[in-house]
Amino acid sequence: MRSPASAIVGRDVELAVLRELIVGVAEGRGGMVWVDGEPGIGKSTLLSAAMDEAARLGCAVYAGAAPELLPPFPLQVLLDALRVGRDSVDPLRAPLVGLLRGEGRSELVTPRDAAALLAEQVLVLVDRLCSVSPVVLVLDDAQWADEASLSVWSRLGRAAAQAPLLLVAACRPVPRRPEVTATRRDLVERGATVLPLGALSAPQVIEVVGELVGAVPSGALAELTGQAGGNPLYAREAVEALVRESRITVAAGVAELTDAGEWPGSLPEAIGRRLGFLPERIRSVLGLAAVLGSAFTVDDLGVVSGQAATELMVVVDEAVAGGVLAASGDRLVFRHGLIRQALYEAMPASLRAALHRQAARALAGAGAPVERVAEQLLAGPVTADEWMIDWVAREAAAMTYRAPRVAVDLLTRVRGAVDDDPRRERLDADLTVALSQLGDNKQVEQLAHPVLAFSRDPVVTARVAWTLVYALMRMGRYERAVEVAEHTLERPGLSAVWAARLCALRALALIGDGRFDEARGAAARAEAEGHQAGDRLAAGYALHALALIEHNQRRDVAAQVALIDRALAVLGDEPPVADLRLLLMINRAGGLDNLGRPAEADDAFGQAMVFAERAGTPPRLGHLRAKIADYSFYRGRWDEALAELQASADLPTDMTYRLAGRGVRALIAVHRDDLPAAEREFVGIEELTSPGNGLRLYADLLLVAWALAAEREGRPGEALARLLAAFDPEGMRDFPQLTPDTPMWLADVVRLALASGDRTTATATATATAAAWANAVPQGQASPATTASAGYCAGLLAADPTGILTAADTFHRIGYPLFRAQALEDAAVLYADRGDQLAARAAYAQAIEVYTSLDAAWDIMRADARLRLYGIRRGRRGPRRRPTIGWEALTTTERKIADLVAAGQSNPNIAAQLFLSRRTVETHVSHILAKLGAHSRVDIARELANAQ
Repeated sequence: MRSPASAIVGRDVELAVLRELIVGVAEGRGGMVWVDGEPGIGKSTLLSAAMDEAARLGCAVYAGAAPELLPPFPLQVLLDALRVGRDSVDPLRAPLVGLLRGEGRSELVTPRDAAALLAEQVLVLVDRLCSVSPVVLVLDDAQWADEASLSVWSRLGRAAAQAPLLLVAACRPVPRRPEVTATRRDLVERGATVLPLGALSAPQVIEVVGELVGAVPSGALAELTGQAGGNPLYAREAVEALVRESRITVAAGVAELTDAGEWPGSLPEAIGRRLGFLPERIRSVLGLAAVLGSAFTVDDLGVVSGQAATELMVVVDEAVAGGVLAASGDRLVFRHGLIRQALYEAMPASLRAALHRQAARALAGAGAPVERVAEQLLAGPVTADEWMIDWVAREAAAMTYRAPRVAVDLLTRVRGAVDDDPRRERLDADLTVALSQLGDNKQVEQLAHPVLAFSRDPVVTARVAWTLVYALMRMGRYERAVEVAEHTLERPGLSAVWAARLCALRALALIGDGRFDEARGAAARAEAEGHQAGDRLAAGYALHALALIEHNQRRDVAAQVALIDRALAVLGDEPPVADLRLLLMINRAGGLDNLGRPAEADDAFGQAMVFAERAGTPPRLGHLRAKIADYSFYRGRWDEALAELQASADLPTDMTYRLAGRGVRALIAVHRDDLPAAEREFVGIEELTSPGNGLRLYADLLLVAWALAAEREGRPGEALARLLAAFDPEGMRDFPQLTPDTPMWLADVVRLALASGDRTTATATATATAAAWANAVPQGQASPATTASAGYCAGLLAADPTGILTAADTFHRIGYPLFRAQALEDAAVLYADRGDQLAARAAYAQAIEVYTSLDAAWDIMRADARLRLYGIRRGRRGPRRRPTIGWEALTTTERKIADLVAAGQSNPNIAAQLFLSRRTVETHVSHILAKLGAHSRVDIARELANAQ
């Protein structure tokens, strides 16, 4: 009996496609391939050949296979493929190792999604590995992969377009899981090559058999192999069964059947016949190995079987010789998933369950990671025994941190076995935390109320109350959150730490309920008690509440920033406070922007992004990117704003921030005269203008864009009406609740009102803007933007171009180019109306220069049309728009990134240097490739050399 030939029969076309992709990645061009085929059709053999070729060409090869029979922990298949374990010492893998070990983890009192953090770090690791050498990453049995791994695989597909990374996935057609189908579709839409492996032809199957037996199959044998249906594994297993049964003889180079015999009726039957030839003692140990999974270590097998390594060597050697096991690095793997499945399913269900429970206990006793033990328990009996209850109770926090869904499953199982047990309420407390991590706020509420009603344990009560108040606030039920916090604070035995924390959380709930004065008192008390108890979290939340009060009630941005600085100093940057710290950093950056300190705001947003890349949860990352997009719009970095929004498209961002992002996209589209793009953002906008819609407060930019779109289409009256509906919804012309950003948009109200002859509205608007400035001045709270806006509106009303130019200078100083250009345009029109053509031309030229830098095509057309009425036209050598292709098409940021790409820097390193997110850099690199018509980072370096 011969080993399989090095050449793969019948797959020449597929091998050629793979070789071309591998050569491409070795030369710096990324790619993706998805291999489809039924079990045994040759997917794994093809992947093995591809990996050998990749290694020969100097690529780093990483491969993993998703397990079928054990419930996977998020991302475990990719972590295994990338050789990331708790004992890894490679510096590139250190961030992932720290997350796996739970370094810095304590009680989970704020959102912390370890799976999401792991996902981000997996992407960072792959980026960095690609900067060292070309990478081929292989995922076999993708049909069993967990959702988190599939999501990362899709995101890696974006990276493959701009890095020396080849993604190779192999998948069976069934089961048809929606998430697998979606991943495949996403990759195909991004240009992935699909390789469907069909059945081999009859001559090809005969060739496979001939290679196996080392002779030409006789007519009878050839006819019999036709029953394999073109499946090479089926043919191999059946022929090897016939050889083991001595029913094939070779003479004179021809393989003959010794008798008619019986061809195995199916592939599983053929595999069963292979296993049937193994001694019972070998099959028994292999059954335990099947319980451990598709891959396992000899140490784990020894722990579960109770046998020494020397005894197991005999078993392993015989299993390898029998074609059942194969070595893969420091692990053993079943040669095919169907072999493991056959061993596993040959055992009665009750025996399998008992073995899983036995394996869990043995692995826990040997100090195995919590993931390995939990996998066994999930696959074991539904009914919990005493050992399982104790283990789950002890490891609940670790499981919730690593995989909250697994924690919910196991906690639900064990709590059903302890109805009258004092451990029940602690298990319920752990379950509320796990449910909270999953965002299941309604289940948290349903479970928490009975615990709070009957528990006499103050620690349990405090933890559950904290989790419930947090959940109620996330559901917008602030009044009920206040009630729960107050009721819990009245209970005896509460520790000083938990009393301070709940007092701080009560303050936040009071702010949400609009009860600012009560909130101020609660927050001050919480800060004092937090410091006294030595609890940073309580003091930090209290200072956060006080900062919100300054911003929302008193509009004192300077005081808000000072309180945030105090909170950040108190908190530190340990994981348990990471979410709150990031929220404070975002708010601080926004406050610095409102104070007209652009350089400091730039630095603050950059620091927030660096911290978010390391410790931010996906919702908070979405929040940060939305804020940066908003900030970038005001600062005139419109392409960066769009890149941030594109990079955050698949993040679970709160609806309020999504509305803000839609507003940014719509405003840029309108100003760039792309009305079809703007209209896509306006879908459903009428609902936001309805009375009582709480989301309207977060839709200012979207509503402004909607109004400006009407002006662009020649309906200035409708534009004015839409702006008034946005900023004066009651129609009283008093413009209530102006925020630091709102006054800048009121200049458009004044301009449109004057143009339509509605001086009453123009006067009321200018008066409201002046009042917002006047009210803030005595306390030193007037932001430069508010000051400039007040002067701008007053200048429009008085037809005073000098006052408007002063506002333009202020906008220039604080880095708001759009508003500067609009002020210059209006000043130019007023000068022209006075007959001062020289001053009009000067202001007009400056406005056009700024508009051109923004690619604000509509603003240029509007300014041209307004000044043309006075006989003022631009010369032919006026500013020109940036090209759309070629090196000149790159924005300033894109040029910086292109320089770093050409220098061999990875996306994570570029992100760190430029204070951008890795995803944003990835988006910019995609834009660079498209504008240059390039296909790889190597091409970018070549284009840079040519440009120089």
